[in-house]
Amino acid sequence: MRITEAADYHEPRDSISHDWLNILPAWGMTPLPVPNIGNEAVSYLDFLKPDLLILSGGDDIGTAPARDETEYALLRKALSTGLPVFGVCRGLQLINTFFGGTIAEVSGHVAKSHTVNITTEWRSFFASETIVNSFHNRCIPADSLAADLHATAYDTTGNIEGFRHMEKPLAAVMWHPERNEAPKGDYALVQSLIGLRGTN
Repeated sequence: MRITEAADYHEPRDSISHDWLNILPAWGMTPLPVPNIGNEAVSYLDFLKPDLLILSGGDDIGTAPARDETEYALLRKALSTGLPVFGVCRGLQLINTFFGGTIAEVSGHVAKSHTVNITTEWRSFFASETIVNSFHNRCIPADSLAADLHATAYDTTGNIEGFRHMEKPLAAVMWHPERNEAPKGDYALVQSLIGLRGTN
């Protein structure tokens, strides 16, 4: 969840967009938000035994240390247990940095839909050219993707907008499946990830 502040006083709180609370039940899934409590958050995965870990958007990496610590801990746990992982926007960026990749600043990508080019691996989910929503000001240049990750979607300037792990049940997209103008193939991509559990 993203970290937000009260309007008139200092009281950080965890929050999640209602868009996620609407789209997941529509996909036949029950959202189970995990608080930003650092390494202690791993106990939630042990107790809840989810089918999928979603690393959602909001909060640039480095601006919310409690969230960074929490999500790195959750990602480590998921990778060690074979729990499928789906990263969205910030989640895509965080996964790339976790594996040793880097991110860069980008302009003109906030609240603007644009075309992405999809590689053959994801053509069963999306068309070769797909329109997606866009709400980010950081990107992954083509030469900045971590070695363990394989690009599956690019914007028209070559920045990476989707990837999968070479061996683990993990994928990520820069667009927001929970928001308007998201491609319908997002559901099939998520279901394919869940179906990979236990096969790696």
